[in-house]
Amino acid sequence: MRTILVDHFEFDTSSSEESLEICVSRQSAVPHPDLGAFTASVLDPAQRSSIAEPVPFFKVAGRQTVSEYLNRFAGVDVPLHAEWPTYQVEAADWHTLHLILCGPGIFIRYRWSTSA
Repeated sequence: MRTILVDHFEFDTSSSEESLEICVSRQSAVPHPDLGAFTASVLDPAQRSSIAEPVPFFKVAGRQTVSEYLNRFAGVDVPLHAEWPTYQVEAADWHTLHLILCGPGIFIRYRWSTSA
């Protein structure tokens, strides 16, 4: 699994105080054969119990920015029209977006936030 931490200096406007954490893992027998194993690695028990039902990625609010940042910072291409199951970990609001994406043979944790 790769974990990428992005501080506010990597974004277009550093005064936005954005931060981003991306975890990317290939689906494989070890260590992440399924979504449950992946979420056990990247989420605490309370977060795992509060995950919403998945929606296709193309229905996620803010998907254009998510797709852009995944490509820019992790080198992962997620098409805007992708039907990948996407789970919202925490209720989205103006200062945070926390998702789990399940693509073909790949799991992604995406947690963006800002304090500005």
